[in-house]
Amino acid sequence: MGPGIVIPLVLIPLLLVGAFTWYRRSIAAMKPSDAKPVSGTRLTAESLHRLESPPWRVVYEIGGALGGVDHVVIGPPGVIAITTIVADRPDPERLLAAAGAAQLTAEAAVERGPVDELARPSGVPCRLSGRVFWGTADPNRPAFDDVVFGNHLVEGQRLAAWLDTLDHPSSIEPRLTQSEIDLAWQAIVMGIGRPDPIR
Repeated sequence: MGPGIVIPLVLIPLLLVGAFTWYRRSIAAMKPSDAKPVSGTRLTAESLHRLESPPWRVVYEIGGALGGVDHVVIGPPGVIAITTIVADRPDPERLLAAAGAAQLTAEAAVERGPVDELARPSGVPCRLSGRVFWGTADPNRPAFDDVVFGNHLVEGQRLAAWLDTLDHPSSIEPRLTQSEIDLAWQAIVMGIGRPDPIR
C-alpha cells in the first residue's frame, strides 16, 4: 500500500470523529432560546396535508395573496377560508360579549371576501371561514365553536375532526360534487397566480 491510500484511510476516520464530537458539543451547548419557533401556518399545512385527495383539495400557504387567509380548503362542504392564529382559542361567549354578533359576522365576511371573489366564477362561493388556533389544547371543549354564521373557531390539534364534522352528509346542503370542488380549486389557484400544481 502506498502513501496515497494510507493517508485517506487514516484521515477520513479522524475527520468523522472530529465532526461528530463538534456536533455533540454544539447540541449540548444549545439553549431553549436558540430553538427556532414553528410557524402556525406550517402546523396548519401539516394537518391539511393529511386530508384525503379526492375529495379534499387545498391551496396551501397563500402568504398574503388573499389578505389574512393562509389556506383555502375545498371539499364536499364547500370552500373554506382558513386563518391561522398562534394563541389559545378564545371563549365564544366572551368573544360575542366583547365584539357582538354583527361585528363578528362582518369580520368573517370581510376575511373570506377575497376567496369568495376568486371562487365565485366557478359557481361555488366561500361561505365559511375557520380561524385555527394553535395554543393549549382543551379536550373538554368541542373541536370547534360555531360563533356566528360563517365563522368557526377551531382547535388546531383537532383540525381534521372539524373538517370531518363539516363533511357529514347531513351537515350542509347541497354538497359539492368532485367536479365543482376541482373547478373552485382551479379558480383559486389561478386567481392567486400560481402555476397549476398537481394537488
